[in-house]
Amino acid sequence: MFRLVRRLFRYRSLLFTLTSRELKARYRGSVLGYLWSLANPILLLVVYSFVFTTIFRPRDPDVAPYALFLATGIFPWFWISTAWVEGTGALLANAGLIRKASFPAELLPVVSVFSNLVHFSFALPVIVGAWVVFGQMGYSVGGWSALLAPLVVLIQVPMVAGLSLGFAALNVHFKDTKDILNNLLTLLFFMTPILYTLKALDGVSWLRWLVAANPFTPFLQAYQDTLFYGRVPSLGAWGVMLLVSLLIWAFGASLFDRLSDTLVEAV
Repeated sequence: MFRLVRRLFRYRSLLFTLTSRELKARYRGSVLGYLWSLANPILLLVVYSFVFTTIFRPRDPDVAPYALFLATGIFPWFWISTAWVEGTGALLANAGLIRKASFPAELLPVVSVFSNLVHFSFALPVIVGAWVVFGQMGYSVGGWSALLAPLVVLIQVPMVAGLSLGFAALNVHFKDTKDILNNLLTLLFFMTPILYTLKALDGVSWLRWLVAANPFTPFLQAYQDTLFYGRVPSLGAWGVMLLVSLLIWAFGASLFDRLSDTLVEAV
């Protein structure tokens, strides 16, 4: 685990270069460029906003305007899920690099984490713009607590990196891993309070407990607190996020470290 941290720090310049190359290659020749990274989450945002404000109205009155509440959950989720999926397939997609004995393979899944983090950063101006629009409509949204959102991101980076590293190593040895992950993420999306709040589940205690136990829940709630409600997460929430992130990083990094010696033979 600590060996991986040292190697990532040692090759930080290469990590930056690979991340920059990934971003440039993805949108080379594209007219809209980085704006395409917002297309999918914005489309889902529009669809879910329509469904849950017109067809199924939200039970919790505290989520008005619902579209903004939804945005503060969907954009972070897309960073997590996309980085996780792309990181899982990164080793197989770059098998030629892994076969070079001197190349640090652990950089490849982490590149996906940071490249998608850049995409997430482009969503923040969209949220700020929504504050202005809804503020003019009389809603009280956002606040100075938004300055703490980058701290939530910083705490979550090890978690996303750990998931990407661990699953990337598994995917090299078990090629079904990425397909299983895609289905798992669909389940996790609906088991994370993105479309609803925990308060809306008060009548179903077992389901509320299950959603609250989801390791992604405290992070999504922190984004909603800082970017939507305009409040500071409690000290307990910060402690839970830090603990969850470090535990998942330790698990993913240890798994990658254990399987790293057989990666070249397996790709």
